[in-house]
Amino acid sequence: MPRSGPRGAQEGPRRAPKGGPPLPLRPTLFGARALLFYAVVLGAYFATPYVNLFFLLLGFLTLQWLLALPWTVRNLTRVDASAPRDAVTVTAGEAASFGATLTCARGRAFDVTLAATLRREGTGAASETAGRAVGRVDVLRGEARVDVETPPLPRGVWRVVDAHVTSTYPFGLLRRARPADVELEVVAHPAPSSLAESGGRTAQDLHAELSGDAVRGAGDLQPSSLRDHREGESLRGVHWRSSARRGRLVVQEWEGGGGEGLEVVLDRRASEDDLEEALSDLAALVALAREGKEVLAVHSQGFSETFGEGHAPWSDALRFLAEARALPASGPAPPTVGPSVPRLPRTRGEGRVDAA
Repeated sequence: MPRSGPRGAQEGPRRAPKGGPPLPLRPTLFGARALLFYAVVLGAYFATPYVNLFFLLLGFLTLQWLLALPWTVRNLTRVDASAPRDAVTVTAGEAASFGATLTCARGRAFDVTLAATLRREGTGAASETAGRAVGRVDVLRGEARVDVETPPLPRGVWRVVDAHVTSTYPFGLLRRARPADVELEVVAHPAPSSLAESGGRTAQDLHAELSGDAVRGAGDLQPSSLRDHREGESLRGVHWRSSARRGRLVVQEWEGGGGEGLEVVLDRRASEDDLEEALSDLAALVALAREGKEVLAVHSQGFSETFGEGHAPWSDALRFLAEARALPASGPAPPTVGPSVPRLPRTRGEGRVDAA
């Protein structure tokens, strides 16, 4: 049975390792200690009169190393690994997991571990790492699926690099590593803010609250007329007061406005803390719009996209939330939109910030 679990997970981002990928074959810590013990026994063989005893011990240790070398190499000779190319999404600060496939072309392989480094590109030439993603299987016959778990990841788009299958079988003296065909992205997006936690709240409710507008509608939409509720429709648009007067369910229709769906602007000329809060608010709006099958347009510096059915996929919205970075106050302004479109970050005590 395959088993998996994080080993050597580290808290928070780290700098990229300088050592590069692991060596194809190298001693383990236990193997290094075994070599030291071998050297001590060899010295005792020449320094003491107990020649026969130490000769037998040296013979046993030498045979162990002679067997470990070809056996460890052979154990991984026909082992390969692969993983889906689709990106994995996870809330920032949580661990992610993805499935990988280990394959042994012939026979069996033992104690096989798939390990990969996660790297996030920085704003400059620097990059950051967040420990290793690790999955392990005890006995590999033919093909086996292993769940690889990452350490907790800060917000960003993390790429799996330096993926290798390794094994220390049979004696744990040597570790062999082979490159693995694993190219995967993990999108760690911000967690939705508490604005989305109220029961029964819709994306239009949150949109109206962010814009400081009591009218439920997208952009400049205005109430138009009432019609009978159709079977299968959501109850979200029901006008309950009119329904009570008429004795049947009726729905409020809307018209006008500059386009279909909801719209929001994210101004990234903000402090790191303000931007993180704004991204959490936007993540809440994205989650509600996705759940309610709404259409949401997001505008920011160098970015303008519409998400929902018939438009860009919601995974692209989560990627934008993961990659967004703060800009200096002297940076460019976001795209110009109508006055009723909510703007993030919100200023303290107000529903929205003023347009630039």
